[in-house]
Amino acid sequence: MSDFLDGEPCEFSLQEVDGEQVVLRPLCEADARALFELIDESREFLSEHLPWPDECRSVEDVASRIESWDMQAQMANGACWGVFEKNEACANIDEAPCEKIAGCIMLGWVQWKHRSATVSYWLGKRFCGRGLATEALLLVAGEAFAMGLNRLELTASVRNLKSVAVAHRAGFQEEGVCREYEFLHGRFEDHLRFSLLAKDFC
Repeated sequence: MSDFLDGEPCEFSLQEVDGEQVVLRPLCEADARALFELIDESREFLSEHLPWPDECRSVEDVASRIESWDMQAQMANGACWGVFEKNEACANIDEAPCEKIAGCIMLGWVQWKHRSATVSYWLGKRFCGRGLATEALLLVAGEAFAMGLNRLELTASVRNLKSVAVAHRAGFQEEGVCREYEFLHGRFEDHLRFSLLAKDFC
């Protein structure tokens, strides 16, 4: 999964990860338009709990983010996969199922000394409620632990009940409340902190 230099990885070798309902794939410039359209159609929904949708106002804005994620992967301090839903209904009999981008899942703040990282995820509104985020989170956890990480951490606003439910379903343990963790839409938001350890994962 990664190349090591003096005990620490010098670059992620991100690969496609195949699940039952979703495929996780590193994003490239060709995905920018589809990802922008997904963000744009779900802008109000995403903006309720996330600070960045207003920064993605064009295909070029999204392409810039994809380039930034690629650079983080090259420096082994972050990674991003597109979450693509498998769709049997749109495939012909003799063709593989087609895939539609449903969202993204990211590793960040990778600390190789401590073998820890944060994880975050989002889905477009029309893709929610089908278990896609839970499966994506489990797939990324498997990838992260295979890379040698020991701890994954995530936070979710106490008001973001859907994200909290995803963390619970994926087996993350609740560690407590981070008071006034984020300033969003003119007010401070408390977040719940969750973690998953390699020894918890099976």
